[in-house]
Amino acid sequence: MKKSTLIIIIILSALFLSVFTSWFIWYLKPYKSLKVYILDKTVPTTDRQEHKSFNWILNQDKYVRKDGNLYNVNNDYFGFFPKGNNSPDFDFKSIRIHEIEDYALNYDMCYYTDTYGVYYNEWYRQNSFEEQHISNKVYGGLNQNDYLFLKEMKNHKKLIITEFNFYNAPTNSLVREKLEDLFGLKWSGWTGKYFSCLDTLKNEDFPKWIVRLFKEQNNNLWPYKNGGIILIHKFGTVAILEDKTHLTSEWPVIQSNPETIEEFGVKESVEYLNWFDITFSTDQNKVLADFHFKVNEKGDSLLHSYNLQSVFPAVIEHTGDYLFYYFGGDFADNPVKLGSSYFSGYKEAASIFSSAGKSNPKEFYWNYYYPLMSKILDDYYKSLDK
Repeated sequence: MKKSTLIIIIILSALFLSVFTSWFIWYLKPYKSLKVYILDKTVPTTDRQEHKSFNWILNQDKYVRKDGNLYNVNNDYFGFFPKGNNSPDFDFKSIRIHEIEDYALNYDMCYYTDTYGVYYNEWYRQNSFEEQHISNKVYGGLNQNDYLFLKEMKNHKKLIITEFNFYNAPTNSLVREKLEDLFGLKWSGWTGKYFSCLDTLKNEDFPKWIVRLFKEQNNNLWPYKNGGIILIHKFGTVAILEDKTHLTSEWPVIQSNPETIEEFGVKESVEYLNWFDITFSTDQNKVLADFHFKVNEKGDSLLHSYNLQSVFPAVIEHTGDYLFYYFGGDFADNPVKLGSSYFSGYKEAASIFSSAGKSNPKEFYWNYYYPLMSKILDDYYKSLDK
């Protein structure tokens, strides 16, 4: 046997042994029974992008359903169910009025990962997100039954986790106001996102509906070339913070309190590159982390002209008489592969590699969302066990 062939065999054997050992360590971890109500109304394709990364954590940490099986990303949730890509057929699973009390008693917790919904152009015609704004809604938004279920979960002191777009359209104003009162929050009406390039000639994927709205409000002008942060009000107003013009650092960051860093093991500061909303909290809750825009004097002046500030809540917590978390961003939307969740140690390696370089969306998942969510689930599971 040639020496080179022997070396290849040794390397492949070592690699196989490493992978098998990683899987076997995960396999030996004890299962933990936790009845989780997952709601995802935004499932235009079959990849379940808006809740898949949460399922990654459930698999990795060995949380299972009441029957002892791992959660199935394709079936174990409530919301919209496409029958297949490019297919007009769909189904949906929603809570009904007579089920609310039983569900609140039987489920240990609930996580509303996305409530925006599915729009005809995005789902059936497979057009981009931008086309939803001139398209008919197929399914989405919170309704009265969602509110009543959350109220019952709160009354039964079950863990409640909600996030971005919880209060935004297409949820009607009456349901939104009742939910704001229920959890002591107030949505400002603003949502936003970082874009690495605002030059529409270089970035053909930039949402055209944003450009259209801005031009209608600014004499048909679109002068932006750099990266920046787009802010959109529920009534259509568009405000833009451009890098170098208004920002000293173009991307938003999540900055955690010292107590949050110690308790949850998250990074002190992490870039956040996905959609977010500007939602404030009453004194009944605790703010664990804030979004920060690194604005200069011109950027600060622009924000003040819209009664906005450069710092606002990213993670809100309520403990004591009930347990509630609100994430001010689209935290659950992360590009992960479920297959890697069956290997112990994968998250540690991914955390190290994702920290390399700037503007890496995976860093948020591995160094912020995963440790935050894993600790919330672990603490809650231990409290149930007691």
